Amino acid sequence: MVARPKTVCRKVACGALVNAPGYCAKHQQLKTGWNRSHGDLTSAQRGYGYQWQQLRTRVLRRDAGLCKIRGKGCTYVAREVDHIVSKAQARELGWTEAQMDEESNLQAACPACHRAKTAAEKGRGSLNLGHF
Repeated sequence: MVARPKTVCRKVACGALVNAPGYCAKHQQLKTGWNRSHGDLTSAQRGYGYQWQQLRTRVLRRDAGLCKIRGKGCTYVAREVDHIVSKAQARELGWTEAQMDEESNLQAACPACHRAKTAAEKGRGSLNLGHF
């Protein structure tokens, strides 16, 4: 049997050769597999089921698929929907779930802006809104 050719490590600019597609021994910690960011809960179990998916589609269409946050590093192509007033803040204000998910409280967001805004809301970073 002919040996399979080696492949390059998936770490950018590493260049190490490995026997199977993946990471070299030095970068093995980058291998993550499938990780759920919210434990073992599905999106539906977290409140993002069919109705949310329909609402998400309407908001992305309404905003023409363009990011409304437009922070530093914005890619402009919206793939996510952001709660303008975060769910945590809305709960503190006494909002109902229906009020949180009203279209007027939702905006299209690119992943970079959405991550930055969420981090800033949680106190882990600063939101640099260069266009405002």
